[in-house]
Amino acid sequence: MNVQENREQNTFEQYLKSSVHEKRYVKLQYFTAIREFFTITAVTTDIFEKGDASFLALNTGDEIPLDKIVKIDDVYSPEYAHIDDYTCDC
Repeated sequence: MNVQENREQNTFEQYLKSSVHEKRYVKLQYFTAIREFFTITAVTTDIFEKGDASFLALNTGDEIPLDKIVKIDDVYSPEYAHIDDYTCDC
């Protein structure tokens, strides 16, 4: 991992952790297990481990694997930083 990727990862993780700590309402974009692209707006409630994976819990009851999160608000996961956002809030 180069310096830029490391900085992006730290920024993403810090933003994610702060949103959970503050129980913030966020716009989350992620891939499902069958590679569907979803956008949801919800309150982040917890980050937890299940098996060998980390998950983000939402107040909706959804549990999103951290490695499937593309973007939280305007902060991209370094893994998906190359993805263009073609969604709109129309």
